[in-house]
Amino acid sequence: MRDLAGDLQLEWYASELPLHGGVVADVGANVGRLSEGFWRAAGPSGRVVSIEPLVEHAETISARIAAVGAGRWAVLNEATSSRAGQLTVHVFDDEFGRNSMVVAAERRSAASRQVACRALADQVPDATVVKIDIEGHEYEVLDAAVPAMPGVQAWAIEFHMVSGRPLADALGRLARAGYQLRAAGRAADRPTGPWRSIPIHADLSWSAVPVAKITANGEPFKMLHVIAVKK
Repeated sequence: MRDLAGDLQLEWYASELPLHGGVVADVGANVGRLSEGFWRAAGPSGRVVSIEPLVEHAETISARIAAVGAGRWAVLNEATSSRAGQLTVHVFDDEFGRNSMVVAAERRSAASRQVACRALADQVPDATVVKIDIEGHEYEVLDAAVPAMPGVQAWAIEFHMVSGRPLADALGRLARAGYQLRAAGRAADRPTGPWRSIPIHADLSWSAVPVAKITANGEPFKMLHVIAVKK
């Protein structure tokens, strides 16, 4: 089945990120659908590194790479964090397929695995574009990666509301490092239409972000797609 929401996300990324000729790190690549789009957009002078902790997904990405005969596209079967070592990831299946997360929250009953992890600066030190979708662990990654990787020209981050991690702290870190901030939105009269960019302030708080859903344990779930591009 065609992933319409995913197509819209990739279209937004392709219009907003400097992908052509870039070195793209896809952190939390899942089965590699966005990675393949990044590879096509990066062109023959670009490079993509898919980073995915679940071995079954890493194998699917390897099959994708082989199917398209991709040069300059590699996969790392490990997690990204602020340091090298081991992480416990919680694995669960939902309507979008199999996923994993470090910040377990509502999914504490999910199966868990131990996976190897490294800092992003060690995994893809020359990255120019970084996409991060790791279900709440993005704050830990950004704490280490933003100061260590000044060569990154753009970040594409799916922020999740996590207790003890104010959204404004992460946005402020990016703004102080010289990035302009934009969030994904849609026109009010086209709720299923293309994503568009909305400038946001570094002091944006979760209180201003609408609830996406109520979780099984009755807690509000909020997330926000943010692009940060070097000024």
